[in-house]
Amino acid sequence: MATIKDIAALAGVSTATVSHVLSGKKPVSDAARKSVTDAIALTNYTPNPIAKSLRTSQTRTVGVLVEDISAYPVPEIVTGISEYLEENDYKLILDNLHLLGKLYNQYEQLSQYKDIVNQGVRLMTRTQVDGIIYVSMHDRRIDKIIEPTNKALVYAYAYSANPNEPSVTYDNELGAERITTLLIEKGHRRIALIAGHAASSPVKLRLKGYKNALDKAGIGVPPEYVRWGNWEFASGAVEAEALLGMPLPPTAVFAMNDLMAAGCYTAAQRRGLHIPDDLSVVGFDNREISSYLFPPLTTLALPHREIGRTSAALLLSRLSGAAEEAGNVVLLGDVISRASVGDAPVR
Repeated sequence: MATIKDIAALAGVSTATVSHVLSGKKPVSDAARKSVTDAIALTNYTPNPIAKSLRTSQTRTVGVLVEDISAYPVPEIVTGISEYLEENDYKLILDNLHLLGKLYNQYEQLSQYKDIVNQGVRLMTRTQVDGIIYVSMHDRRIDKIIEPTNKALVYAYAYSANPNEPSVTYDNELGAERITTLLIEKGHRRIALIAGHAASSPVKLRLKGYKNALDKAGIGVPPEYVRWGNWEFASGAVEAEALLGMPLPPTAVFAMNDLMAAGCYTAAQRRGLHIPDDLSVVGFDNREISSYLFPPLTTLALPHREIGRTSAALLLSRLSGAAEEAGNVVLLGDVISRASVGDAPVR
């Protein structure tokens, strides 16, 4: 394999001139540049990135540690990270912790798998990445999970109690308030909620946003209008069935994710109700299923790709030594209006 010295000897120039041609950081004469590029073509020379990293103490690689690559919404977040890194001449090394099967949807129990997470961090450190992005499969606060590391660390789709560890998440509370407000603007006053696990941080925030919208509109909600599911399709159907069987059923249901919203469709169909004429339904996430339902589901699209891009930008900013305050960056989702919401029926 040819070296810079071989290229310099063949081109009749100094090794410094070859380096200047390769880096483009200093000007060289047209004749010298041609001699060097001709020598490179003859020898099929390619720069050695490992040798360069040893000289600069940087590998221009980022370790991306994901809880589970198969879990929604990890692929879209990783795509955003990859896009931003490529645009800035960085590569990523991915490590999949395979936690979906272990946690299922009990995401708050991550502390039980602390050793697996830190094994991944140590692997990234040994690989000599410049920094690490930890990608969660559920938006939540992560406390005392990752042991101290000398690598720059950013959380994506989760946040840390440590103010020195930047993170990127989305606004659960405002998102829930906005999609509830959409129902209110359509004249609905009997608006029920199907929530996820009560211990979940996003559930608490979305519940607050739902109540904020109702309070601002001066709408009181019977306690029985708030039902507790488990994020899955079947629980959405069960809880919607209970709501629709009430003496005074809701005219609209806000399900805290699209899978439970799809379950509402099944419950409505069993009762011979039509969406949105008899019942309006909204979800949260904008998963692929939401556009395939009939009628298509109104929901809140979460900025997954932007979370990835922003987390990569935060990490590269830290690596460059930029004096920016660490903290949690909160992005906004977009309400996607489809045909599952109509005017409140007159009953």
